[in-house]
Amino acid sequence: MVVHWRKAQDSLQRLAAEPRFGLFSDFDGTLAPLAATAGQVQPSQRVLQLLSDLRELLPVVALISGRSVAALHAKVSLPGLVYVGNHGLERLEAGEVRANPAVQAYRPALQAALQALQALNDEGTHVEDKGLTLTMHYRQAADPQAFARQHEQSVRRIAAEQGLQFFTGKMVFELRPPVEIDKGVVLRELVQTHGIKAALFMGDDVTDISALRMAGQMRQAGECTAWGVAVQAPDAPEALEAAADWRASGVEDVEDLLAWLLAARKASST
Repeated sequence: MVVHWRKAQDSLQRLAAEPRFGLFSDFDGTLAPLAATAGQVQPSQRVLQLLSDLRELLPVVALISGRSVAALHAKVSLPGLVYVGNHGLERLEAGEVRANPAVQAYRPALQAALQALQALNDEGTHVEDKGLTLTMHYRQAADPQAFARQHEQSVRRIAAEQGLQFFTGKMVFELRPPVEIDKGVVLRELVQTHGIKAALFMGDDVTDISALRMAGQMRQAGECTAWGVAVQAPDAPEALEAAADWRASGVEDVEDLLAWLLAARKASST
């Protein structure tokens, strides 16, 4: 098991003291507690204030989410942050949403898949059209595990028939265009674009594993002193901690980590 972040304060102190230190994070389940529906997820006022304060002191604070970038921005609405949605397929830049141009060709396939997925809906489940991807939520099904077992192969078949990629997450199935991008690719691009020399990424779900691994790869290659934090939860994937350097014990502990980083950053600048 990886160590708790409080046992890595020497390394965190060096991160906070690096002038070109960047903070990168998932949103749902990391900065805001999961809820019955995505619409009910809300970040605390404390985490919003901490992100705002850190943005004043860091070259970049970026949120990399599976949500659409518009939905992500609506939940946070802080100026100066970098917002990346749909696992890297779109970004909010200069107030404008910019999608990966390779995705547009798959809109007909996504619409066909949407209709097929809606036919599988049961009580407590729904399909979210995020514009560039589709997510079937089954957290509120009467028996989520039974629903997953019963329908996973059907969802996989729909994805294959439409030339889309299939992914799983916390009580969700996801269909995405076969575009070679993930949170790890996005993390590296943002580090390079912003000239970041030290970085921290935080995440709690399957799609965050690529970014946690990328942090370690960049550090080992000498590209950037990057580290990853796995956010623990009862339904966290087993591979999450294996890909991380440190762990945090849920969203409130992530808030404590942000507060610690803010204090350390202020101390290093005086």
